[in-house]
Amino acid sequence: MKKQSAVKAWAMLLMSLPKGIMAFVIAVVGLSVSLPLVILWVGLPMLAVTFTACSRLMNNEQQVVEAWLQEDSQKHSAADKQISLHWNGWRSLWSLLGQGRTYMGILYSLMQLPLGIVGFTLAIVLPVTAYSVMLSPLAYKVSSELFAFDLFESDWGLHPLFPEMTSYERSWVAGVVGLVLVFVLPFLLRKIGLLYASFIQAIAAYDYNTNSEHSFISKGA
Repeated sequence: MKKQSAVKAWAMLLMSLPKGIMAFVIAVVGLSVSLPLVILWVGLPMLAVTFTACSRLMNNEQQVVEAWLQEDSQKHSAADKQISLHWNGWRSLWSLLGQGRTYMGILYSLMQLPLGIVGFTLAIVLPVTAYSVMLSPLAYKVSSELFAFDLFESDWGLHPLFPEMTSYERSWVAGVVGLVLVFVLPFLLRKIGLLYASFIQAIAAYDYNTNSEHSFISKGA
């Protein structure tokens, strides 16, 4: 397996939040509308549509994860599991609602939102923190010369560690720390991306290990 791209991992984590919002809204709205209407039978097709939409989102995200991991497409590739909605009668509808794998898409849609919040936050905070700390000498120059404010004069931060250094020297110490963080950043992004990918693959793996003769969801052409 090739080494994963940190930039693609960063983009994947950024997109996890909007995808999580969309999946969560579809799942919650779909369940809220369809479940009360089940007693009128109208809710059953609506519930099936909700399950199908959530399964599509889960499979699409599995594609993104597998593309980043650069796995062999023959190993349960999500690209081979594209699904489309076809009405094959009430029997296939009951078959769909009775399968455990049907509910994995709902579980993914509900869990994607909090996971997306964490991934998006880390994708924003980590790079901003690393580059901001690395640019501490420049920030010191700008704040002291343009605004007459010493960023490193305070008693907190680096002052207790380096009491004999000037503020300018402490800014360079902070810059070196930031530079180390910048070099470590790709490693951190890849590791976080691997954790995210592991969740997606774990929750979608149930769908690949289960087959059914009758299904409301069938493979697309």
